[in-house]
Amino acid sequence: MIMTQQLENHEAIENRSLEDFLTIEEATTISGYTEQYLRRMSRAGKIEAIKRGHFWLVNRHSLEAYMDRAADVEDKRFGPRAAQE
Repeated sequence: MIMTQQLENHEAIENRSLEDFLTIEEATTISGYTEQYLRRMSRAGKIEAIKRGHFWLVNRHSLEAYMDRAADVEDKRFGPRAAQE
């Protein structure tokens, strides 16, 4: 059941335009999060991302929503560090 749901989620992500995605390096620059943190958040299902070989593509809207939620949390340990826009 979990595997089926993950497969459906993956297919839904696959069908989106690549214009909706950032490279992991771009996501790092925009968000201020490290590459490792972004990959961990993707694996945990907190942001949408696609892994192709060694490359990660992060969904821009998912990342922005995560950053908005992190900004609203009083515990600032999980907020972005030095985001550059």
